[in-house]
Amino acid sequence: MQLLTKNIGKSFSGVNVLRNVDFDLIPGEVHALVGENGAGKSTFVKILSGVYAPTSGKILLDSKETEINTPIAAQKKGIALIHQEPQSFSHLSVAENIFMGHMEGKFFSRVRWQNINNKSKEILNSIGLNIDPKKIMEGLSIADQQMIEIAGALSKNSKILIMDEPTSPLTPNEVNKLFKIVSQLKKRGIAIVFISHRLEEIRSIADRVTIFRDGDKIITKNIDSISNVEIIKYMIGRDLKKTEVSENIYAKEKKVVLSVKNLTSYSKFRDISFDLHKGEILGFAGLVGAGRTDVAKSIFGSEKYDSGQIFLYGNKTKNESPHNSISRGLVYLPEDRKQMGIFGQVAVEDNMTSSVPNLISNAFGIINKKNVTSLSKNYIEKFKIILTSGRQLIEELSGGNQQKCIISKWLLSNPSILILDEPTRGVDIGVKSEMYDIIKQLSQNGTAIILISSELPEILSLAHRIVVMREGHISNTLDHKNASQEIIMQNAIN
Repeated sequence: MQLLTKNIGKSFSGVNVLRNVDFDLIPGEVHALVGENGAGKSTFVKILSGVYAPTSGKILLDSKETEINTPIAAQKKGIALIHQEPQSFSHLSVAENIFMGHMEGKFFSRVRWQNINNKSKEILNSIGLNIDPKKIMEGLSIADQQMIEIAGALSKNSKILIMDEPTSPLTPNEVNKLFKIVSQLKKRGIAIVFISHRLEEIRSIADRVTIFRDGDKIITKNIDSISNVEIIKYMIGRDLKKTEVSENIYAKEKKVVLSVKNLTSYSKFRDISFDLHKGEILGFAGLVGAGRTDVAKSIFGSEKYDSGQIFLYGNKTKNESPHNSISRGLVYLPEDRKQMGIFGQVAVEDNMTSSVPNLISNAFGIINKKNVTSLSKNYIEKFKIILTSGRQLIEELSGGNQQKCIISKWLLSNPSILILDEPTRGVDIGVKSEMYDIIKQLSQNGTAIILISSELPEILSLAHRIVVMREGHISNTLDHKNASQEIIMQNAIN
């Protein structure tokens, strides 16, 4: 099925976020969309998939003008969208999530569960995911949720598959499995729209690339006829400086601010021991499921641990809740931005100041709105957060701008220890560069940082030392001068 758009535009509250987009998609191709967060990519594919109605322009399928006014309508026309953040029903089974909205029903609409479960198993096996289709979704990793959403799209026999950042939570092995599936789909004539901020992925999987900037389509090129440098310049209009590990006076002093001794959660990790120094960026690398996030949550107090000791500034402590940790200057930025990082239907400035109620309210708990606005405005300007006003709902911002808001929220509490869990997941190259500058500046100012990241170039370009975890254990701790992607992966696998 061929798709064509002409002069597609979209505005929210009178603000144009997409203008006059002409786009074509042909059967059997992977067409990549790239651009900074807020450039219009996600808005455009949400129009194609019926989430948003366009303000102007038209959509044609096989040369016939059509309306796609709901996701169900898009599904019936053979268009499926895989969201950037997993969209699942946590209380239902894997199979129910895969076949949600199109379950077979016979004999007075009774669902034939054996067929549903068997078909789900076949699809899961085809993408290399060994999981019981009867298993409840709650508790599954983000990676598993994402792969199950992909399985759901495949179950609909879609002719057009839209993938919005599908690889951001996946391991390299899972990405390879996904790309093998994509290659199979191409051979069957399925057209794929693929959004990613990882240029190496786009170069390996895409046939063509369309670049967006500030709501405009800039150019469409065959992937073989454009370089990465050209793509970046079209995206952001500037060159990016190279990021390298930088020493600072605090890191050289090696003053221990956090010490973890034999921390153990029997079902998740065992005997985790490390020291974190003032001004140090301590990277945590490893495959998805190695236990890095569980360790971070246990230190922060959002999850319990069974044994071990935690020392803050030389004093033994037991962080029994996030509130206790925050009061001691230790904060945690979660990897699941949507579920744990923001209050979606709340204004940006209220989100940003939610960590400092003492700075925005009086002794009677009455909020001073001027303080809310002034405190948030400082970070909005400092981090160049793109929005219409501080009262805009945070869920309306792009992923990168949401991430900046979350960091701003925690920095307002003036932490001395900051745990960043996949801080650049799903953000574009330009925002990622800005985030690196923020992280390095915090380190230069003496903030101790634990950086959990699945992107090895990110770890290698920022971390002074690197803790590598494998199956709930620390397999090695490396100095950045002796580390490489190959060495880290060897320690993460073997």
